Amino acid sequence: MRWVRTDPVQTVGAVLVRGPGAVEGLNRAMAGKPAALRSLPFARGEDWAALFARPDGENEPVLPRLAGAVPLYEALPGWWLPVGWALAAPDHVQPVLWQAIGEHYGLAPPAIVVPREEGDEADLYLVRHLAPFAREAAA
Repeated sequence: MRWVRTDPVQTVGAVLVRGPGAVEGLNRAMAGKPAALRSLPFARGEDWAALFARPDGENEPVLPRLAGAVPLYEALPGWWLPVGWALAAPDHVQPVLWQAIGEHYGLAPPAIVVPREEGDEADLYLVRHLAPFAREAAA
């Protein structure tokens, strides 16, 4: 796949924390946050954790500020990219390309795709289970 840097104007709908101790770090960062934030949808894997926004009363996403987290936007339903990155293809072919990517690699969204700075590679984080943060982070 080819990736391109874009202006970071996308609406942030999730944040990704990566690296050893990601879940524990997110748990510490969320300590003391209001209950509404602690009930946001959460997913995790080995060395990563993601927190997904829920719209507030005016349909604006609500997320806490988390130092070091990668802000994400939903490029197409179920496919999340870092703000400021896009698939290097015209908008009208992107749905077909994302579907082909999923079929080729045997993936079903939701998935987080983080392009690497060098080359055309990306890191992939499969979101297998979403549950409220407060319940799942401590598990």
